[in-house]
Amino acid sequence: MNTKCFTIILFIAAAFFTSCSNDDDVTTPVIPPSSGGIIDPEVGGFNQANRVYVDLSSGEQVASRRDSWEIAVYNGSQNRVFLNNALLVSAVELEGITDITTVTETTALTSPLTLNALDQNFTPTTVTVNTVAELMQGLPVGYFQYGDLDAGISFTDSKVGELAGTAFDEISTTDSENNVYIVNLGNEIPTTNTGTLNTTGEPRGFMKVRVLADGNGYTIQYAPLTNTTDFSEISVSKDNSYNLTSISLTDGQVVSVEPETANWDIDFGGVFSYYGLQGNLAAGLTYSDYTLHNTLGGVGLYQITVEDETTPSYTDFAIANIDEASFVYNDRSIIGSSWRSVDYMTGETSVTEGRYYVIKDSDNNYYKLRFTAVENETGERGYPQFQYELLED
Repeated sequence: MNTKCFTIILFIAAAFFTSCSNDDDVTTPVIPPSSGGIIDPEVGGFNQANRVYVDLSSGEQVASRRDSWEIAVYNGSQNRVFLNNALLVSAVELEGITDITTVTETTALTSPLTLNALDQNFTPTTVTVNTVAELMQGLPVGYFQYGDLDAGISFTDSKVGELAGTAFDEISTTDSENNVYIVNLGNEIPTTNTGTLNTTGEPRGFMKVRVLADGNGYTIQYAPLTNTTDFSEISVSKDNSYNLTSISLTDGQVVSVEPETANWDIDFGGVFSYYGLQGNLAAGLTYSDYTLHNTLGGVGLYQITVEDETTPSYTDFAIANIDEASFVYNDRSIIGSSWRSVDYMTGETSVTEGRYYVIKDSDNNYYKLRFTAVENETGERGYPQFQYELLED
């Protein structure tokens, strides 16, 4: 063989084997976090049909219809069930009843419940319920929803989103300790544009549900209240890449809703509901333009209100101004609906002036964020916009 050709072959072979031997040393390039920008969350307009998850470090958003699921199971160490608060889903436990086939509207409760309520004049009163049908009258989210905050009785998840605040008790690994629940499936998303905000349509009905712990997962039993012979089941394995796995009881399947835990920071749910106080009255409350942050995923956030010149403006706020002690990791509702103001006399909605937010994501990136719009150019609600910026040394 020609010496020159032999030398070339040896060179190519050496390069090939060198490349193969270094495969283990190849690292995936680190993508720097987004420096910021302007994002228009695709909430959906007048009916706020979508729930939108935004990842600030990538600048990406994921939208899913808020009527695609009713309950979600937690993928962490505890066995928990969350309700779709953006669809006005609520739930009540039937204490001491574990056979789902025996439950109908006429089923008697194992003991009567005395609950707080409002009469037709919005005067606080109490009501005693003895049957499932009587309990169902005060289950839907609204001003006349039953409950008792002092006794810890709420048929919705708490607004702050802590694990201990779910309407469902923690699911026991002992099957006989898991009772049947009546789940109000919330309200349809309206399709008629009335020229104003229109987010709550017709009631979607009720279902009876029982959730069991199944190894590293859950078994969900469910059926209409009229079914006294059998029930359907959905099995779900925990996937710790996600906070929650969402379930459609109406379609009988697992659905994709949230991105992976590390891939979102802010949730523009649009609609948000919970049982709480409005003034001195306890009732089921519903909000629009509502925004949450990913506390289950370790995202921290705090609000800054500019009241005088001693507080830096959004433009002037820099990384040196960050107060680590102010970050809130145990209350997802810090932004809530307070980022916008509504004039209830005129119906005019605007961004709240002098208010912005500081965010620390799960990768320890710091951002400042302020809202810049709540309506589109024609004055229609459901078109939020925000500006954000990475804070660096």
